[in-house]
Amino acid sequence: MELQKIQIHGFRNLHDAELDFAGDFNFVRGTNGAGKTNLLEAIFYVGLASSFRTREERSLIRTECEYLRVSGETQNRRAAIYLDRQQKKLSLQENDVRRLSDFVGWLGITVLSIDDIWLIRGSPARRRSFLDWVIAKISPRYCSTLLEYRKILRQRNRALQSARETGDTRSLEAFDEQLIKTGNDIYRKRAAHIPHLRAYAQTVGNTMGLEKLDFQYESTCPDMHMDERVLDDVREKELMFGHTTVGPHRDDLAFSINGFPLRNYASEGEERATAISLKLAEAEMLHSETGERPVLLLDEVTAELDEKRRDAVLRLLKGQVFYASTQLPQFARAHAHNGTVFSIERGHIEVSAAY
Repeated sequence: MELQKIQIHGFRNLHDAELDFAGDFNFVRGTNGAGKTNLLEAIFYVGLASSFRTREERSLIRTECEYLRVSGETQNRRAAIYLDRQQKKLSLQENDVRRLSDFVGWLGITVLSIDDIWLIRGSPARRRSFLDWVIAKISPRYCSTLLEYRKILRQRNRALQSARETGDTRSLEAFDEQLIKTGNDIYRKRAAHIPHLRAYAQTVGNTMGLEKLDFQYESTCPDMHMDERVLDDVREKELMFGHTTVGPHRDDLAFSINGFPLRNYASEGEERATAISLKLAEAEMLHSETGERPVLLLDEVTAELDEKRRDAVLRLLKGQVFYASTQLPQFARAHAHNGTVFSIERGHIEVSAAY
């Protein structure tokens, strides 16, 4: 799958632009703060209706603008997103889209960023989010399942807080039943996709020089299954804390190299290589499951790697690639015949002929 064109208005510091992209390599260069990452973010945004940098969507609207609009086109698909201070509108093929699950999947995208190291160092929430996005890109309806689970979770947490004050736990029964059903829907999806993601990550990890890269799913529910017994066992603790302590929203991924926990023994280089392996594994998994290669967005991702691992990453890049950096990498010259260079200065984007 290739993103052929994008139109941008009111997005971060970017000036209004209409850009045509190469089907192979697209190099984005500029000084720090010029807007390189913002262009990648705009591409990601039109593909998945979210940002890989912030949850505060309205911060994406350029300060002096009332709204933003980003549209993108492939050979046979067109999508657009409109966002102002009050509302957000999605469209596909010029038709309004009401549900995120009907929008996600029109364009496969995987982003690799220097900040991906926090997949390893950061909180369990980051790793759960990564796993859930991989699944959602393959099975967009999974978005609806996640949203439903979060809604039930909020309601159940309020019921727990009320029960803590009143001592009346009867209202919890209905929420328990809903939480178990939706939670197990999530568990089934995660259990079905984790083995494939692990296999792809191990293959990529070998290329990246990671010996026996592996990860395990750490569940708060035995065998990744919720039932009444699990909730009964933690009832007193949940009433004391006022929130739900078990379920897919509390789980984690634990990484290891050669049997040793990554969080305790890995060097920074191994952490970065593991994060890159996961993202490239995601791309391979999307290709395998959907039959189309996702667009790859690389934001300074090779800057902190040694030469051997940097070369390994470049060999693994397949499909349409957007590569953002302060300077063009040496390998850009090899793609001069079928690549495009975009230069950004203070948000103004120009096509550059110079390699």
